[in-house]
Amino acid sequence: MSWISPLSALLGVLLGAGATALADRRRWRREAVTRLLELRTQLYAEYLIAMEETGRDLLRVLRTTPGEERATAADVAFTGFNLGGTRQRIHVLAPLDVVRAADDVFRALRRARDYVVTADQRDTPGLLAMKDEVGTLRDRFQMAVRRDVRGLLAGSASWSA
Repeated sequence: MSWISPLSALLGVLLGAGATALADRRRWRREAVTRLLELRTQLYAEYLIAMEETGRDLLRVLRTTPGEERATAADVAFTGFNLGGTRQRIHVLAPLDVVRAADDVFRALRRARDYVVTADQRDTPGLLAMKDEVGTLRDRFQMAVRRDVRGLLAGSASWSA
């Protein structure tokens, strides 16, 4: 009978240590998801800002830059807001659906850059088609971002899929 008390104490210590370890793991997981949410939210906002500024600058180049200077000005407009660098960070930190949506927007803005170089400033239908394409892809990117953020808020961190 003298072994029951030490055994009970040992069992209590093991259960207490296990509960503490489990609580620590859960707290670490919550903090990691919170950090990931903050990082991704900031990154997504940076990409959206770079996307909007790039589009706005390309439009300015089309409307104000003489034809012979447009190629250089369009390249500067396309690279001026670090859209490509931000996109590469998305490749590292975001799930695959957000990466694909970011790539689609990037490629559409690259096509817009090429369009600006050769377009006639009076080509309203062509310009509207280009703006619609970029706008549609931007909306898809935003929907993918919202799904990712909702998933993180629900506690499911995703690196792919």
